[in-house]
Amino acid sequence: MNWGHKITIVIVLFLVGMLGMVYYASQQTNEMIDDQYYQKEMVYQQVIDAQQNLQNISDDNLVSQTMYEVAITLPTGTYEKLEKGNIELLRNDAESKDVQMAIVPNGSNRRVIAKSTLSKGMYKARIRWTSDKKEFYKEESVYVE
Repeated sequence: MNWGHKITIVIVLFLVGMLGMVYYASQQTNEMIDDQYYQKEMVYQQVIDAQQNLQNISDDNLVSQTMYEVAITLPTGTYEKLEKGNIELLRNDAESKDVQMAIVPNGSNRRVIAKSTLSKGMYKARIRWTSDKKEFYKEESVYVE
């Protein structure tokens, strides 16, 4: 076999390999592409804006604990004209241990959750509320003992 045939075989094998990879790539799906991308991006931007609104007023932690309860204290200037809100305490290990609570206007900046309704362990607290048509949002990690 001469060099011309060997080079031709190498080129043909290369082209077959490239076509095989193109076919394989065309059969793959891309889960990163989302039909509702713009709507999800707008919702996430609202969360970023709500975090910034809170950071402009206070950078303190909102969650504290006593022996019997977990307390959420909304900063001054963010609860006086409270319209609505919610508190979520989420567990990574079990959705059944999650706790959700609505924040309803009552003139107070403090909300409490009895530790008897919680399991021991790490929670992620997501606190979101609207006051005077302005949204506020904070995420904190909370270890319940």
